[in-house]
Amino acid sequence: MQVKFDLSDWQGRRARLLPILEEAAQAGLVPPGGDGKLGDFLLGRGVDVAAAPPLAEPAGEGLDTRRASEPVSPVEESEAPRFIRGFHDILITIGLVVGLVGLGGLASIYAVIPAAIVLAEILVRRQRLALPAVTLTAAIGLVVAIGLMPVWEAWPEAWADWIPSVTVAVVALAGFLVYWRYKVPLALAGGLVCLYAAVVSGAAVAVGKTSGDPDFFQTHPLAVVIALAVFALLTFGTALHFDIGDRHRATRRSDVAFWMHLAAAPAILYAVMAQIYIGSKGGWFSVDTSLWQATAIVCAVLVLMLAGIVLDRRAFVTSGLLSFGYAFKVLLTEGGFSELAASTGTMASLTLLVIGVIVLSLGIGWQPLRRVIVGNLPDGLRETVPPVRA
Repeated sequence: MQVKFDLSDWQGRRARLLPILEEAAQAGLVPPGGDGKLGDFLLGRGVDVAAAPPLAEPAGEGLDTRRASEPVSPVEESEAPRFIRGFHDILITIGLVVGLVGLGGLASIYAVIPAAIVLAEILVRRQRLALPAVTLTAAIGLVVAIGLMPVWEAWPEAWADWIPSVTVAVVALAGFLVYWRYKVPLALAGGLVCLYAAVVSGAAVAVGKTSGDPDFFQTHPLAVVIALAVFALLTFGTALHFDIGDRHRATRRSDVAFWMHLAAAPAILYAVMAQIYIGSKGGWFSVDTSLWQATAIVCAVLVLMLAGIVLDRRAFVTSGLLSFGYAFKVLLTEGGFSELAASTGTMASLTLLVIGVIVLSLGIGWQPLRRVIVGNLPDGLRETVPPVRA
């Protein structure tokens, strides 16, 4: 008699079954490394698990590995990576931070790197804890940057202008190595952002050296704007690439895009502000900020907020709050509202109130706003951005 097994939805059933087998392997019920073979055998026999998506990720499967997924409320989004899966993660992270800082103080900053690697082998590669993975990735990048300082002290002064670019390039390399070993999305995102920063800053230094003008960037402020814009577009374009590749926010690609959007959003805003303040006597947020400059900043922040709603990325909202607040205060002052306020504190309170109302309105009405805005996009674009939640 021939038995027919249900082989449909192989990947979905695999994602539900493997975490259970991994727990069985950790409990000693399945031989080490045998959970994958047993999983394929059971899947081939049509076994399925009627449960929620997995709480753990299969290790070493790259960007298309499904993200951790705990039960979420109906209004929660899938934008942010799942940093914490329990207070255990928080406790471990506190121990990591305190212990590594203490080790660096007692021994040397260079002792932190091997300690972080050993801890990463246990906490990230073996146990796959999300928050410690983020902490260790950031710690390795920071320690690498600080550890290079003695090298730069002996660096020839003629090459001093290249120090920032080389430092960021080395940090990028460290990030790529961490991602290669542990598949931490922050490591890949940070490595790419640092790589772009190194390339753009290195090109800017090369242009300045070629010009022969030691004050090239002071006399040519537009060059600074162009450099910021190129970095912002590179970061934003890469984040979009990962977002488009996972519009349903189901894999690690979305986590990489999350971190890159956190860098891209302020970079875009600062590139715009650098253009707005070109030729201005005062610096950014100075008392000399004019009405048109404040208006331009407000418009830029609003455009970023619109982009954030379309892309379902709140980084574009939060990145411009400080700039929006100051620009809004200038608009109130130039509009004569300062004469109606009893004190400077009243103006500050009014500004904070307006920002709070805007943020709360966006937070509460995020999905209805997305439904209206995304619903009016062209079909091709609407099929590219994340779908609107019901």
